Amino acid sequence: MAVPQLPLGRLSRLANGRGVDLAVPLVFGLVLVGLTPWRTAFRFGMDEGFELMKALLVSRGHALYGPFWNDQPPLHTEVLALLFRLFGPLAGVGRLLSLGLAMVLVGALYGVARRGSNRLAGVLAVVLLASASQCLSLSVSAMLEVPAFALGLVAVWAWYQWAEGRGLGWLAFSGVLLGAALQVKFTAGLLLPAWAVEWWIKLRAGRSDQSLEAGPRLAGWREILLWLGCAAGAFGLVVALWYGPGAWGMMAGSHFSAATRAAARAMGPPFHLTAMPEDAGLVYAALLGLVLQLCRRRRELWFPVLWLITALLVHWQHRPYWPYYHLHFALPLAWLGGAGMIEGFRWIWRRLPPGGQRGWWRPGLAWVGWSLACAVGLSLALEKAGWELGRLRRAHPASEEPAVHLLRKHGAGVRWVFTDNLLAAFWAGRLIPPELAVIPRKRLWSGQLTPEQVRAALERYRPELILLPVWRRQEHRLEDYLTLHYQPVAEAPDLYRRK
Repeated sequence: MAVPQLPLGRLSRLANGRGVDLAVPLVFGLVLVGLTPWRTAFRFGMDEGFELMKALLVSRGHALYGPFWNDQPPLHTEVLALLFRLFGPLAGVGRLLSLGLAMVLVGALYGVARRGSNRLAGVLAVVLLASASQCLSLSVSAMLEVPAFALGLVAVWAWYQWAEGRGLGWLAFSGVLLGAALQVKFTAGLLLPAWAVEWWIKLRAGRSDQSLEAGPRLAGWREILLWLGCAAGAFGLVVALWYGPGAWGMMAGSHFSAATRAAARAMGPPFHLTAMPEDAGLVYAALLGLVLQLCRRRRELWFPVLWLITALLVHWQHRPYWPYYHLHFALPLAWLGGAGMIEGFRWIWRRLPPGGQRGWWRPGLAWVGWSLACAVGLSLALEKAGWELGRLRRAHPASEEPAVHLLRKHGAGVRWVFTDNLLAAFWAGRLIPPELAVIPRKRLWSGQLTPEQVRAALERYRPELILLPVWRRQEHRLEDYLTLHYQPVAEAPDLYRRK
C-alpha cells in the first residue's frame, strides 16, 4: 500500500508566509523593547501624566466621572488600573500595554496593506509608519491614540475577512472591536466615513451579482444590523460598567461647547500642511500610491484614500490640533504608500512585452523611473525611522528629574499633593485629588474649572504639598490662599507645605 506523500512544498510556503505575518509585528515590538528606555524614561508622550495618574487613582478605588473630572471614555483607564492592581503602579506597565497594542496596530496595517497585493506591500507600509513623526514615541507612551486605532484597524481587517467570505464570526468580531475602540477614544470614529463607503460598495456589488429581489437585499441589511448591533453592544457594555454621573456632559462641554470652540480658535494650535514635509519619505511614497489609485482606481485602496480625506476635513476645521493627531494621517499614508509602491511595479511588469518582441523600451523606462522614485521615498523613510528611534533612546530618565526628587524627599507621610506635573507625582508615588488630577486646556476653556472650584477642592483634600509654577498659581488665583494655609519650602521656590 502506497503511503501518500505530504505536500511539503505547499506546507513550507504556508509556514513561511505565516511566519512573516507573525514576524512583522513581533520584530517591531522587540526593537522598541530592546532599544528604548521604556522602564526608566520620565516622559515619552505629552499626555502620559494624565493617563497614568487617572489609572493610579482608579486602581486605588476612585471611580471615574462625577467628582473625578475626565473627558475621555474609560476603557483604557480601567484596563490599565487593573494591570496596576496586578503588577503595581509602574510607568513600564502602562507603556507595555501601549506597546502590545502598537504591535497589534502594526499587524493590522500589515494585513490590510497586503490585501490585494503581497506581503512586501505590508512590510513597506510598516516601515513607512515607523518613519512618521510621533509614531514610535506613541507606541511606547501610556496614551490613548495607539490603543484606539489598534482596535479600530483590527476591526477593519476583521471586516475584510468577512467580506472575503470567511464567515459571520469575523463580522461580529469587527463590530465588537469597533465599539471597544470608540470607548478608548472617540477619534477612532475617523474610520467610519470610509467604512460607510465600503459597506455601500459591498451592498452594491452584491445586488449587481444577484437579482434585485428583497431576499438578497434583506440579507445585506441583516449583516449591517449584526455589525452595528455588536458595536453598540460592546459600546453599551462599557457605558453600563464604568460611566458615572455627568460623564456625557463633561465630554460634550469639554470638546464641543461654544466657549471651547472660541478659545480653541483663538489659542489652540491649528493644523498646517507645512508639518508634513518632516515625514518626506512617508508623504512621497503615499503620493506615489495616490497617483496609482487615481490611475487604476483599485478597490483595495479606496479605504485609506477616504480615511485621509476625512482626517484632512476634520482637522482643517477642528481646533486644537495636537502633535499626536499626526497618527490619524500617518496610518492611511503608510497604507497607501506600501501598497501603492508594490502595485506600481506589478502594473508596469504586466506591460512588458514577451521576450523577443518589440515595444519594451517605454515600460522599461517606466520600470526604472518607478524604481528610482520608490528608492528615494524608502531611503528617506528609513533615515527618519532611525532618527525617531535615536530620539527615543536619548529620553530623559525619571531618576534625573528634579521634581521627582523634590516630591520624594518632602513626601514622607504625604497622602495628597497638588501639582501640574502629573508625571513627577506618579513617579514619586504621590496621589493628586481626583477633582484636580486632569486639568487640560479644554477644561479651562469650557469653564468646567474655576479658581473658586480649585480652592474648594484644596480645602476638601488639604494636600500636604503643592508644587506649581508662578504662572499656574496666578492662573488659579492661589497666591492669597497659599499665603494663608501654606509655607514655602526654602530649597524649592515652587514647592509649598501645608502649615
